[in-house]
Amino acid sequence: MDITIKDQSRRGLARGIIRHSSIYFLIFLIIVFTTFAIGCIEDEPSQNVSDTPLGDQNSSEPSIDENIEKTLVGHQIVYYDIAGEPRYYNISKKDIRNIEKSESNGEVVWIATVGYGMQWEIHLNSTGESILEEIQLFRT
Repeated sequence: MDITIKDQSRRGLARGIIRHSSIYFLIFLIIVFTTFAIGCIEDEPSQNVSDTPLGDQNSSEPSIDENIEKTLVGHQIVYYDIAGEPRYYNISKKDIRNIEKSESNGEVVWIATVGYGMQWEIHLNSTGESILEEIQLFRT
């Protein structure tokens, strides 16, 4: 008697899966789409580099984003872990997530957001060639 009950429960499970296969397929598509979307977001950070129209920029001089990239790539940031030990973070090109134009004390400054898990805001001068301030956006 126990054998037939197990066989019937297996048939019921199989029928339930077949009957609701469209729901399982929809869940599968949602998981795949979400995974793809997250990967695309992290691989392609947006850059909001300049409010200046292209016609107003001098083509012989490097652009602001090129200056900022030159200044930041290879720059080493020092931070301290929970034990007070210094740790070093070297900025690479893909670490530069966002660049925004801002104003501080009446002067144009550029704010670059750097890093993924650990992030910093780095303030640069109006030409993007000099770092004015580094602000750590995480706590250790």
